[in-house]
Amino acid sequence: MKYLSGDFLAEYSRALDEYKKEQEALDKKWCSVINELVEEESERLEDTIPSNFKEGQRVIDTNGNLGTVVANPVVLNVYEDESYYGKKFGPNKFFSIKNAADEEAVTCEGMLRMVDVNLETTEIEKDWGQDFRFARYYEDELKSEN
Repeated sequence: MKYLSGDFLAEYSRALDEYKKEQEALDKKWCSVINELVEEESERLEDTIPSNFKEGQRVIDTNGNLGTVVANPVVLNVYEDESYYGKKFGPNKFFSIKNAADEEAVTCEGMLRMVDVNLETTEIEKDWGQDFRFARYYEDELKSEN
C-alpha cells in the first residue's frame, strides 16, 4: 500500500471480520425471533381472513390465462426489499410497523391472502414436458372461469 501501514490494514481487516461475524450471529438470532412472530400471526390470519377461491376451482387471470387454484395462503412479508434497497442489516432488515399507514403497506392494503394457481401450458410447453406453470396472484387479479 502507498499510505497505510501493514499493521493498520491487518488490524482493520481483523476488526471488520469480527464485526461481520457478530453482526451475522445477531441478525440470525433476531430473524428467527421475527420469523416466529410472523408465523404465529399468519396462522391466526389463516383462520380469520376469508378466501374467495376454493382449491380445485378453475380461474382466469387478467391476461386470459386459465388455471386451477391449488392453495390460498396468507402471505405476511415483513422483510425490506433488499433487491431494491440493497443488503440490509440489523432492524433495517424488517419493515417498521408503527402506524396504520405502515400496516397498510405491509399488508398490501389488507390483501394478505394470495392465490396459488397451476396455469395451463401452451402446446410447445407441453412438448417439452411441462404440463403446468405455477403462479401466485392477489385475489383481485383472478376471476372464476364460469
